[in-house]
Amino acid sequence: MTTAGFATFGVLSFHLVERDLLSPAAVPVVYAAAMGVDALAALAVGWAYDRLGPRVLVVLPLLSAAVPALAFSDALVPAVLGSLAWGAATGVQESTLRATVADLVPSGRRATAYGLFAAVMGAAAAVGGTLAGVLYERSVPALVTVTASVQTAALLLLAVLLPRRRTGRR
Repeated sequence: MTTAGFATFGVLSFHLVERDLLSPAAVPVVYAAAMGVDALAALAVGWAYDRLGPRVLVVLPLLSAAVPALAFSDALVPAVLGSLAWGAATGVQESTLRATVADLVPSGRRATAYGLFAAVMGAAAAVGGTLAGVLYERSVPALVTVTASVQTAALLLLAVLLPRRRTGRR
């Protein structure tokens, strides 16, 4: 659900150029910075996950909701901060969501589980990118509101579905 309510960097970079916040040549620099934040977030949240378990995933909907609120600003600094928040959310998605699959699924079924996980994440990314693009074209405030709503629902689902104790740990 968090991925379905997540704007792609393509939409973010389109905004940065379309609103004359950055030149097209500067967009890869912002992307590189976002990937640096991705790496740092993956390490930090991975470390926290190893100590606290899947409840650290609550940070994902919070970061994901912050992305459009910042990134689709008409001012450079919030827009770049939103792009960096996108990088942080991507790092959380790429590291701890996979660790959660390993914790929740018996070892004999993990390959199937990872395949299903990848299919669901890919479909959700397609939905999220399409939704962000359509809403961006119509109304940026609607995009921010819809994203916040989807991420709030994701946060509520996490609160209900996360195991009360850490699984798969010794």
